[in-house]
Amino acid sequence: MSPEGRDVAALGAYDFDVAPPKAASLAESLRAFGYDVPTAIADLVDNSITAGARHVWIDFHWAGKDSAVVVTDDGRGMSAKALVVAMRLGSQSPRDKREPDDLGRFGLGLKTASFSQCRRMTVRTRTESSEPSTRCWDLDHLVEVNEWQLLHAADASAEPRFSRLTKLPSGTTVLWQKLDRFSDSPKSSSDNDQQIFLQLAENTRQHLGIVFHRLMAGRRPLAVRLNDRPVAPWDPFLESESATQILAATKLSLHGAVVKVHPFVLPHQSKLSKGAHEAAAGTRGWNAHQGFYIYRNRRLLVAGDWLGLGWAKEEHYKLARIRVDMPNSLDHAWAIDVMKSRAFPPPSLRGELKRIAERTRSDAKRVYSHRGAKLTRRADEDRILLWEPVSRHDKTFYRLNREHPVMKLVLATSSDKSALKALLCLIEETIPFPHITISGSERPDTLPAPFDHVAEKQIRAVMEQAFRSLVESGYGTREAIDRLRTIWPFELFPALLAAIAEGQTKHE
Repeated sequence: MSPEGRDVAALGAYDFDVAPPKAASLAESLRAFGYDVPTAIADLVDNSITAGARHVWIDFHWAGKDSAVVVTDDGRGMSAKALVVAMRLGSQSPRDKREPDDLGRFGLGLKTASFSQCRRMTVRTRTESSEPSTRCWDLDHLVEVNEWQLLHAADASAEPRFSRLTKLPSGTTVLWQKLDRFSDSPKSSSDNDQQIFLQLAENTRQHLGIVFHRLMAGRRPLAVRLNDRPVAPWDPFLESESATQILAATKLSLHGAVVKVHPFVLPHQSKLSKGAHEAAAGTRGWNAHQGFYIYRNRRLLVAGDWLGLGWAKEEHYKLARIRVDMPNSLDHAWAIDVMKSRAFPPPSLRGELKRIAERTRSDAKRVYSHRGAKLTRRADEDRILLWEPVSRHDKTFYRLNREHPVMKLVLATSSDKSALKALLCLIEETIPFPHITISGSERPDTLPAPFDHVAEKQIRAVMEQAFRSLVESGYGTREAIDRLRTIWPFELFPALLAAIAEGQTKHE
């Protein structure tokens, strides 16, 4: 007999007890997975997508203690037998081979997402060839009988909530009642509770727009409506903006599957309209949304995170966003959790992901620091800056560059050089670092860019003074114009540079 055969025979000979979990205890424990309302609703939408739905309707009905949430789709629906399987805890093993477009993994999402928010979850479903079937988990009933009794009917008050399904040839409705997790006082009907309920609906709208944005914008777009209003997709990569820098994609191989990594450097604020800039900030702000975006089958799992690769989220890197696409066959390798809200890169990919991120962060910092200019590294090294960092005693100071053309002109023409040098020293030693640091961290988008809201006439006057200084230093006209282009931040105003060049050429 083979070793494997002996093991099986020995296992069969063991004495054992069947120790099923207590229904009441396990059901209450399953409520603590950590879902909030938006992530729980997103889990239900996953099921709708897997069922082939093209439309999903979500309704938050406020009625005090009798409030309800309804999710209906026009997918394939289920037979009565399939519905019972779907309502079973652990209806699918994470080790099972799945269809490539399947958004599930553990066979727990429908139940744990629902249990996390309500004490009664009812599902009614129909296929094109079958009559509607209904099953209900009522946690209060389950606790009372302490058995996994899956009820066959909804309560009478629930019937109006299934009206949308009756108009569809096939589909599924999930109904949540006894919403004990929606407020601290679920039996209250106060105005404050109503406001909390409505805010949860709005939070859900925003979350769905982020999580499913690529599926909503695809060739066969998914249409999601919440309280009869369309959910708008949110594109974190601003691909429709001409100033967005789309860097080269990289394909990484893992366990015979392909992981595609596509970096983006978003435009500087000065390159966006006010509305586009506010929209791109998302729900958590520009800083919080930097980093990797992990997608599984075009469904977003992680929205902006450096994945433990060694970086904190900093202002200078807020324009860096990196899209990672993985198939569902790599769920285990990426440690996808039940809520599909966390992912951890496999060790074999971490080095390459870090390399890609370092390049993207570097480019993003340059765009941030130079107001959106697309610059070569060589050009950056040749740039003439007015302020220069100086390290001394493990601290960084900033000094005015005495070789800057405008500074050289002022120093050369000043009638009281001692007073001027004293003024420059005073300016350098009293830079309000604490105030700048606090303002930058609390309200980074309020810090102005160079020559922000300064009239072009005034900017041109400064540029012409710099040109004059270069000529007086010995540069020819054309050389001075070329050198002028390297003086930060004059390169941000190419039209003014061209006008000055044209004017000087005419004078030659």
